[in-house]
Amino acid sequence: SNSSAASDVYKRQIQIHGGEIEEGMLKEFFKKWNFSDMQFVILETFKEITFGTDFNKNKIGAELIERIRIFGNSGDLDLRRNNHKFIWRYIGKNNLPEGIDSENFWEKYPDIKFFVEEKEALLWGKYDINRKLWHDDRVARAKLYYPVNGNPEMVKICYKTFSERGCISFVWFTKIKGGN
Repeated sequence: SNSSAASDVYKRQIQIHGGEIEEGMLKEFFKKWNFSDMQFVILETFKEITFGTDFNKNKIGAELIERIRIFGNSGDLDLRRNNHKFIWRYIGKNNLPEGIDSENFWEKYPDIKFFVEEKEALLWGKYDINRKLWHDDRVARAKLYYPVNGNPEMVKICYKTFSERGCISFVWFTKIKGGN
């Protein structure tokens, strides 16, 4: 759908931070975060990409993670592998946890004003009620599973874009929901 709510965002209305951490510090890093109202997870390992809810910080070894994104209405924490480190960035409403080294975007760019739009995009697949699974011929071998209630025909990811002079600088995923 093209319906979008738009507004301007200035310094201090949202938190934007980033940094890097050693692979071996990943569990400690996650323990410091408050993931309330950040219930969705997209986890990319060497083998697969999975969509889920309620991120369990101890479920998977850091060495298997290529990228992980934990998000919801209060924020979006995105980590991607770079050799034996993870580059991370957070955008959201929550203050950064104690004891996390980061660069604060607003300290470097205090005068930037973002144009914010709320958008939705369809995810792969349709629900096959007979086989009780999500399926898409274009990614036939992928195990599609989405954390949505009931059996909606399709699934959407909701997100906000933060643009400056027409160029998108940041994307904040807010939720995954069923749609038609």
